[in-house]
Amino acid sequence: MLNLELTTDKLQLVTSAAATVDVVVAFTDVDQTTFAPTGVKKQVTAITTGTTTDICASPGSTTTRNVKAIHVRNKDAANPTDVTVRFNANATIYELFKATLQIGESLTFREGYWFHYSANGGVYAAPALQTDVQTFTATGTWTKPTTFTPKMVLVRCWGAGGGGGAGASLGTATVAKGGAGGGGGAFVRESLLAADVTATVSVTIGTGGTGGTAGSAGTLGGDGGVGGNSSFGTYLTAFGGGGGRGGAVSALASGGGGGGGTGGAGTTGSTAVGQGGLPGPVGAKGITGVWGGTGSDGVITGGATAHNAEYGGGGGGGSDGASPPTTSVGGSSIYGGGGGGQGGCHNATPAVIAGKAGGVSNSYVAGGGGAVGTDGASPTAGGAGAAGNSTIGGGGGGGGGTTVSTSVTAGAGGAGGRGGGGGGGGGCGGATTSLGGAGGVGGAGYVVVVSW
Repeated sequence: MLNLELTTDKLQLVTSAAATVDVVVAFTDVDQTTFAPTGVKKQVTAITTGTTTDICASPGSTTTRNVKAIHVRNKDAANPTDVTVRFNANATIYELFKATLQIGESLTFREGYWFHYSANGGVYAAPALQTDVQTFTATGTWTKPTTFTPKMVLVRCWGAGGGGGAGASLGTATVAKGGAGGGGGAFVRESLLAADVTATVSVTIGTGGTGGTAGSAGTLGGDGGVGGNSSFGTYLTAFGGGGGRGGAVSALASGGGGGGGTGGAGTTGSTAVGQGGLPGPVGAKGITGVWGGTGSDGVITGGATAHNAEYGGGGGGGSDGASPPTTSVGGSSIYGGGGGGQGGCHNATPAVIAGKAGGVSNSYVAGGGGAVGTDGASPTAGGAGAAGNSTIGGGGGGGGGTTVSTSVTAGAGGAGGRGGGGGGGGGCGGATTSLGGAGGVGGAGYVVVVSW
């Protein structure tokens, strides 16, 4: 029980926010001389603002006010609030209990114990853990929560995927190439003490790398663009993947875009690999797979299946310089975006050589992302990579289908999925009047911020 003995003693309730709060305090007054009860009473208070309110008034002289029960309920339809019950003893403040009341929740004191009830009533609940989740698919501003005082801020951030290269167009008896896939964007996560984070933070969402533009009949395809970086102020940055090489009108190798890293963007593929982003050695990282925040290299070695990453982006699929060429799937990443797949090519006959699928996130096995397009007289675009969420990055787009039929445009590369998926390479056009397919655009970056 709580006793108010002096004419200056009183109970108060501090509310942190504008919310509709009802308070009932039940008490018994006792004569200090005879110790006989002089009345069983109550004080009822309605509060609508963030303020300090007297909820049990001071007793009269020679009277002890024995508080039996306190009932506090947040009946607001929209706003939670912190409530602090305090004992004001002759202007000296003693805090008795503090809780955050969500909508409909109640706080009760009886028989010397405090109870926190959930909104359904009657079921005891420990003080609820407050959380705030803000997701960003476009550049904007994060605001630190004000309805509660967060202790930690968790940021999960994906850079954008690189765009796929466009397919070449060549109708002679010469090898011609589809575009190579773009590299996946990197993933960065960081847990920050809320006290170390400013009240507002600028959030930048990387723009997906542009898909390569198909050239006119008889010309090579354009390279894909590098994906943009995503960032949470100056606290962390996830770098974008490199663009895929445009298809050649020869047997020259076409390198996939390098995956983005936690220390630098991937580079655009060339006749050599697109280099994965830093950290790791400066220059080519190799195609046996990387770990940590290093972006995986794109490939030119046909059929390579190990250009994967851990936190960096998967490398884009490419094709080697052999005649006939061999094409490669996009690399995957455990946390970052998957690389785009190589577009379809043709040999010197000319005859179709199929492209490959994109890579995925949440995997260390290349391929498995957006499907490769179909080849032939009616070629189709590569499949789009799956969009990522708060746990995984975006999948890489599949390579576009190729054709050797006249007056037909090859299939475009599939778009990378949101969360850093690389765009797929466009397919090759294999007749005098056939055009190559455009490269697929890289998947945009993504940022999720959780506070508690």
